Amino acid sequence: MPSNTDDEIYRDLARLLEHMLRSLPSPEPGQVVGFTVMTGALPVDPEAWSYSDDDSIEIDYECVEGHDDVFVTARVPADLRTAPYVDIQPRQIRIVMDDRVAEIDLPAPIDIKHSFYQVRHGVMDVACRKR
Repeated sequence: MPSNTDDEIYRDLARLLEHMLRSLPSPEPGQVVGFTVMTGALPVDPEAWSYSDDDSIEIDYECVEGHDDVFVTARVPADLRTAPYVDIQPRQIRIVMDDRVAEIDLPAPIDIKHSFYQVRHGVMDVACRKR
């Protein structure tokens, strides 16, 4: 059976990204947390990946623990009435977006003074420095 040329292109792209990331100078750890290149057909209809109205009451986020930091990334909806913000505490962060609140227990105690967040292009990034 002949191989799918689209799969070969994605495999080549993944190898190219791995080579580029290995070749980057690394003045600071945590610049690139990770990436995934998915090959092959999607197991379900692409429409199933969109968010429904039922998901609007929750905040979608991902928490990744690094060697010296804890990173939290959240999707910011475009229809917010007020600016989103983060309340950073030593063992927990609270992400507030209008009426939605996500309380995230952190895997390690953090240094509040050296932790920060920013919102750009529909993505909220929270960087928490470990103690």
